[in-house]
Amino acid sequence: MDQPVNRAGDSWDLTLRKLTDGPNAYNVEGVAYSPVKGQRFIWAHITLHNQQKVPRKFNFDRCELDDGDQQILPAKVDFDAFVTHDANREPELSGDETITRRLIFAYPKHHSPTRLTCLPMVIALPQF
Repeated sequence: MDQPVNRAGDSWDLTLRKLTDGPNAYNVEGVAYSPVKGQRFIWAHITLHNQQKVPRKFNFDRCELDDGDQQILPAKVDFDAFVTHDANREPELSGDETITRRLIFAYPKHHSPTRLTCLPMVIALPQF
């Protein structure tokens, strides 16, 4: 998926800019991460905007991909910059602040998610 999808809820704006199946490697600060056998990485490239005029925290553990009746939380949250760098899972956004992040999910190889949820926002996903 490479067309942006926008959702709003609880005074947050969330844009899923891109969703990719892989790459299946993540290197940060000299440490290489890869999915365990039977899994792959799914990368969600998002933009998050605090609509309110006051600082608020957003916890990326509110974000999940579905796998049937199970929910899969991000294995990693990245700053979405040229150089990979772990990001805080619960950043505080100033009033009217916008940030970009990459959420990296370790997901079963032969399954496909049908939605990305970042409560209260839900984005239906195409099969891939």
